[in-house]
Amino acid sequence: MKLHDRIITVILLLPAMIWFLNGIINLIKNGLYSYTPLSPFHFKIHTITLLPITAFYLTMFIIIKPYRPFRNFFISFSFIFLSLAVYEFIYGIFMINALMPAPPFRGPNPPHPPIGPFEGSILALLGGVPSLLSLNRRFHFLTKDTKQVLLFLLLLSSFIAVMFVLNSTGFFKQMHLYLSRRTPRDPHNPLWMLSKILCVWMFFPLIDLHPKAKS
Repeated sequence: MKLHDRIITVILLLPAMIWFLNGIINLIKNGLYSYTPLSPFHFKIHTITLLPITAFYLTMFIIIKPYRPFRNFFISFSFIFLSLAVYEFIYGIFMINALMPAPPFRGPNPPHPPIGPFEGSILALLGGVPSLLSLNRRFHFLTKDTKQVLLFLLLLSSFIAVMFVLNSTGFFKQMHLYLSRRTPRDPHNPLWMLSKILCVWMFFPLIDLHPKAKS
C-alpha cells in the first residue's frame, strides 16, 4: 500500500474505531440501553445503534478487494446511510400507527419539527437508493448471486417480522408514551436490539467483496 493510501486509510478509519471502542466501554459501564457521545460532535446515539454501524463500516472498509480507501469508504457509507433510512422509515410507520390521543395535561404541546425522523427517512430513501445504484454503476459492488440476494430478502423479512413482533407486544405504544414523557419506563428490549443489528447487517449479502472498477 502506498504511503498516501495509508494516510487516507487512517483518516477514514480512525473516527469509526474510536466510536466503536467508546461504544464498547460505554456498554460495559452503562448498560445495553445507554447512549454514547460521538465526539467531537455534540450528539449522542444509542450504543446498540452505534456498535453494529461502526462494526459494519470497519468490516466493509477493510475486506472489500481490490482495496481502494475512497471507494471502500463510499461503498461502506452508502450502505450505512441506506440502513438508517430503512430503519427510520419502518420504525416511523409503526410509531404513527401506535400514536394515541394525548390525555389533558398542563402546558402547550411541544412543537413538531418541520422535518422529523420519519419525513427525513423518506427523503433519505429517495436520495439514498438512486445514489447507491449510481455508485454501483461505477464500482460494481452489488452482487448478482441469486443465493446472496435470497439471503438478503430472508434477513429483510426477518427484520420486518421482528418489528411486527415488537408492535404486537406494545413496544411502539410504550415508546410513544416514553418519548412524550408520560411514563418513566424505557421500553427498549432485546428484540429492539435485534432489529437494530438486522437492519444494518442484512445488507451484507448484497455486497460483492471483490468488485471491479469500471474501466
